[in-house]
Amino acid sequence: MKHTEYKSALLDQIRNSVRDINMIAAAETFEFFEACVPEAVAAGSKQVFLTGCGDSYCAGIAAKPIYENADTSTRTGMVPGTPTQALRNIEFSRYHNTYKGWEPLTLAGNTVCAVSISGAPKRPTEAVKRMVAVGGTAIAFTTNPNSELAKSASYVVPMCLPPCEHAPNVTSYYSSLFSLMMFGFYTSRAKGQITPEQAAACRKGLLQYANAYSGKVMDELSEKAFELAQKWEADGVDNMDFIGDGADYATAFFGSAKMVEAFGGLTTNDDSEDWCHINYFLKNTDKIGTFIVANTGSPSFNRELETIRVACELRSHVAIITDGDPSLFPANAVVFQTPKPKSPWMAPLMQHIPMDFVAAYIACLRNTKAFRQDSPIHQRDGACDRFRQSKIEIIE
Repeated sequence: MKHTEYKSALLDQIRNSVRDINMIAAAETFEFFEACVPEAVAAGSKQVFLTGCGDSYCAGIAAKPIYENADTSTRTGMVPGTPTQALRNIEFSRYHNTYKGWEPLTLAGNTVCAVSISGAPKRPTEAVKRMVAVGGTAIAFTTNPNSELAKSASYVVPMCLPPCEHAPNVTSYYSSLFSLMMFGFYTSRAKGQITPEQAAACRKGLLQYANAYSGKVMDELSEKAFELAQKWEADGVDNMDFIGDGADYATAFFGSAKMVEAFGGLTTNDDSEDWCHINYFLKNTDKIGTFIVANTGSPSFNRELETIRVACELRSHVAIITDGDPSLFPANAVVFQTPKPKSPWMAPLMQHIPMDFVAAYIACLRNTKAFRQDSPIHQRDGACDRFRQSKIEIIE
């Protein structure tokens, strides 16, 4: 069979991603964000915390540079923005500033943006309740304005989620990421760090980048991912590690998550430095697949090249996700060359797609049901009791 003949809910989401992002953009304008959160509130944010679980946490990591550095036409492409941290939900709600004897977590004006598509898991709700309890501003990013998360927050951004079937979700990731990115520019615009014209240019550039994945580009990424999936399956690859730095770490992390959700693969994720200290020593390397996100605009690109050379000496299953020319990398690596964005911060919106395709095709080749639906023990508590029934505790 050809790659185009395979069907699954996950493949549908990947193939529809460009269309869906344009649909989201049509709904989520700067006027939309102003209607959700007044400009005065956004302008008063002294520090921003981006938090969520799983894919939502990845979206926070990927969007963080936009809050910290508003994009302009300067030499670096960035100017000072708002101090921002992307924290895991449990880190923010239970540990941040709870034992160090510092000032209270939130002085006037600090903001938490908590992301959850359904608004049902307890930990994002705990995060917004904690922020509100200590006098800060809590913004819920969710598609369910009637959820406990939304009702507990100071403000709600009702994200646009295009229709999609239940699967290891890609649609929800780029929906969350686009919303966080645009809210970051809305915040910088409200603060006067960038002009409305600059914010509009950033938005336009991001959509141009997303649309660059249309048609032939998407088909070529799909075909290459299918060929890699077939080869790795034939070679018995089941364990995988994923490497990325900065915002690209979010891409690596998200790619690893799709492998676990789609077919139950064992994965790890790390940065280009620590991988050389730890996963370098893994055994049975002929059964390990390695994905490395390495973009030419990355401040650590030279380190990523070193790590890639090491990985290619050790292993025969190495895939590179990059906006650079394939000639930059060892000949034994499989290189997914993706469209080059105008600014590095744009890449995480789309660059996960090659890994999404690999996850989807391996699941198809194995005829595996997503989320371990073939495992009674994984289904015994229902789909959501693991995190929707968890106790909320507010740490002050």
